[in-house]
Amino acid sequence: MEHKHGMMERQENSQLLKLLAECATECENCFDACLENERTEKLIRQIRLCRDCAKICYATSSFIASNSNHAKHLAKECADVCKDCADACSNKEDTEEELMHCGQICRKCEEACRKFAA
Repeated sequence: MEHKHGMMERQENSQLLKLLAECATECENCFDACLENERTEKLIRQIRLCRDCAKICYATSSFIASNSNHAKHLAKECADVCKDCADACSNKEDTEEELMHCGQICRKCEEACRKFAA
């Protein structure tokens, strides 16, 4: 019975790991798009949040993949950073596709990290 539980947990973690990687990659793309934008000065908050979000997603996925005792704590922090990034990138004034997509994936990652950390 315990073996099946471990397999289910690994499958759930596998989905979270994929989502963390997708979120980190999207934040990196958004970061680059903001730097190349004529509105770069106005997008500084998003640039910094995307950079931070990518970093914590990479770190969190590493902790989860290695079954670290600190994975749940880091996932909670990751959820908070993903929320901040999603909020900033979902600003209705910003029409860049990269920002909108980043906001969407960050929201999904936030929810998945909160579920994992619970």
